[in-house]
Amino acid sequence: MLPSIGFPEMLVIVLLAIIFVGPKDLPQLMRTIGQWMARIKSMGNEFKSAFDDMDVDNEVAAIRREIEEMKSLGKLDPELEGEMRALDKDIREDIREGTDMSSPRRTDPKPKPKNDAPSSDLDIPPNE
Repeated sequence: MLPSIGFPEMLVIVLLAIIFVGPKDLPQLMRTIGQWMARIKSMGNEFKSAFDDMDVDNEVAAIRREIEEMKSLGKLDPELEGEMRALDKDIREDIREGTDMSSPRRTDPKPKPKNDAPSSDLDIPPNE
């Protein structure tokens, strides 16, 4: 973390620069310092953009892997696919036979007993 430099610290640095460098060479020194700061900043930005590019490349590669995985999910082993199709055909035939109304089949083998009394949810014996 960089130390914070406030106004008093900047004033001390400027006064020291004037004393040691002199007012004649101070503009040249400030220009050189500015150029160095610009170089450092551009290197930092270049470094950051290189990492951003690597991150984008990694994201693109991850998305491509996911797409390939999704594509491979749609492909089945030919033998397994044949079995699945045979099962599908059997199920569809069973459904067709079960819903065919041309030859109705009775599913309830026991006839329901007829009761003259009205049905209710309560089991109350009739009065005699």
